[in-house]
Amino acid sequence: MAQAIGILPEAVRRRLAGSALLHASGVALDSRTAVLMRAAERSGRAFRPDVTVAQLRKSYARMNRVCGLHEHRAVTARDVRIDTGDGTIGARLYRPGSAGTNAVLPLLVYFHGGGYVIGDVESYDGLARFFAAEGGIAVLSADYRLGPEHRFPRGHEDAFAAFAWVQREAAALGTDPARIAVGGDSAGGGLAAAIGAFAHERGLVPPAYQFLIYPAVDARGDYPSRRSFDHGLPLTSETIAWFAPRYATREHDAAALFSPLLAPHPERTPPTYLLAAGFDPLVDEGRVYADRLRTSGVDVTYDLRPALSHAFVNLAGVVPEARRALRDGIRATAAALRSGTRATATGLRSAAEASTAAPRAR
Repeated sequence: MAQAIGILPEAVRRRLAGSALLHASGVALDSRTAVLMRAAERSGRAFRPDVTVAQLRKSYARMNRVCGLHEHRAVTARDVRIDTGDGTIGARLYRPGSAGTNAVLPLLVYFHGGGYVIGDVESYDGLARFFAAEGGIAVLSADYRLGPEHRFPRGHEDAFAAFAWVQREAAALGTDPARIAVGGDSAGGGLAAAIGAFAHERGLVPPAYQFLIYPAVDARGDYPSRRSFDHGLPLTSETIAWFAPRYATREHDAAALFSPLLAPHPERTPPTYLLAAGFDPLVDEGRVYADRLRTSGVDVTYDLRPALSHAFVNLAGVVPEARRALRDGIRATAAALRSGTRATATGLRSAAEASTAAPRAR
């Protein structure tokens, strides 16, 4: 059904979406996303607050399998184990088939989304392969530990352990230690931003670049977008309220490690590409974060896709605009890593220019 939705004429999709086709500030939600959301509601697969962690993990894996990217170009992958000091975590290293066996490549350390509670390397396999193929770079996808079994700051500490490990093992991995970026979507973007903010304090060489996709950077959540997008989308104020207590307590919200927007030295943050979605409870904090970095002298590209929703990473197999956004982001990231300078894409707007363009749900 998801594939069929993609080939339907736009007018038909809009009729099928009905009330699920949200409009705000003159922008309509991507029609494929809207139909998928309505189909989820009608089939009983939409989020409910009584869902269990196990059920939501299974549902998230299914969504990625059905609607996510499936990369068919030649990319090699191998599983590795990373020592965290109190155990090990899994990770998967990807290399594009176009690169020679002995080529030394830039590396993106990527952390999946899922509210610090759901998601895994297997669910993000297609996305990581896409990044490796499109960027022509190596990608390490890390399986950090999740709540509620492992609560804050366990997932964050695992992320730092993964980043430190790739710096130590760069030569063995066939990667350049001077060209290591961090990235992630949603909660994973928050982990990447925490590394960018605090690598220096932990005695690590800071990342060369950040590729953040609708990152969770301020757990305090006092933004209009957190209140506006409360129905009909993959992430709403209700789903955020479900995720939050399963990883951290309210007392952790103001901790800069959990809310990198509050980090005391924003000027130490590496150059950043922030890919944002218009229909997203996190869009406001991402924009404020980008503005704070730029004001502090950090080189920032803020790329707002007004018609897309949060979780477009997980829908990119059936939403062409989501695929294009991810392609633009990884190509810019790869170019920045290769050149050591900021890479911009035609038509991208600064955070200040985009501040009036983010839609609001009505």
